[in-house]
Amino acid sequence: MKTWKAAACAAMVAAAVATVASPRLAGADYPEKPVEIIVPFGAGDALDSTARVIAERLKEKLGVPIIVKNIPGAGGGKGTAEANKAARDGYTLLMGSTGALTARPLIQDPGYKTSDFVPLAQLVEVPIGLAVAADSPYSSVKDIVEAAAKAPGKVKYSTPGPGATQHINMEIFAKDQGIQMPHIGGRGGKGAVTKALSGEVDFVFVGASNYTSLAKAGKLRVLAVAADERVPYLPEVPTFKEQGYDFTVAVWFGLLTHDGAPQAVVDKLRGVVSEVANTDETRALYKKFNLNEAFLDGSAFQKRIDANVSKHSVVLKDIGLMK
Repeated sequence: MKTWKAAACAAMVAAAVATVASPRLAGADYPEKPVEIIVPFGAGDALDSTARVIAERLKEKLGVPIIVKNIPGAGGGKGTAEANKAARDGYTLLMGSTGALTARPLIQDPGYKTSDFVPLAQLVEVPIGLAVAADSPYSSVKDIVEAAAKAPGKVKYSTPGPGATQHINMEIFAKDQGIQMPHIGGRGGKGAVTKALSGEVDFVFVGASNYTSLAKAGKLRVLAVAADERVPYLPEVPTFKEQGYDFTVAVWFGLLTHDGAPQAVVDKLRGVVSEVANTDETRALYKKFNLNEAFLDGSAFQKRIDANVSKHSVVLKDIGLMK
């Protein structure tokens, strides 16, 4: 009788241990089904291109389909909020961008907090460029600054959305120049460009890689890039510094998953992403889409995110957008 009881007790203990250990075992077997990457902007944006590059490489390494799902809206807030609703199991990843992840939660309650996500790796950076429609009267940054100074509130511009890195930094630039320029969100980079082409705004300020085909077709003119040096895909375009303005800004894109995902899954994802990102094949794909490699591991990426939150808190409060 005692032997039976002892056996039963041992079985119960084993079952309990198995239950407690199951998340770790699940992490060891990860992935056992397709993994989804949510892109909080539309197809064709630089963020989308980054996601598709890394998805293709991850598929080869993990051996399961990697599904890219575009959910645009609210300056990246809608898709980021949807990613936050998913199960915290590592099967839903977020292709995060600077503004949507670190600034939007400071403006309103978008359905997520920056701390709801754990960084896997920063992947690329894209320098920001200033462009106007082909028939615009402006031919330099100085032209725009002078026009805005003469008629406060008349010169309008567009970025992917309120609180986007492009918006925040253009507000910093305007403040430094002592000018005021109304901002109109474009619901993504392509939407912002469309507003400039239609004449709804006077200029657009988004990732410079968004301009290449339109510039080549003569539909818009890129007046400046906010980078330390000219970019290879727009070699004729001067920097802000060349025009007398000490102004550089780039947006970063990186992969994240839910905070609370099994640590074994997070560790595996960080290792695999690092492995596939730091290859010549991936670098060649980045170059194809005019993306600048800027890899940071999970720890370094977290530090950059924290620094952005601190910076954005100051700027958003200053321009009256802090919640």
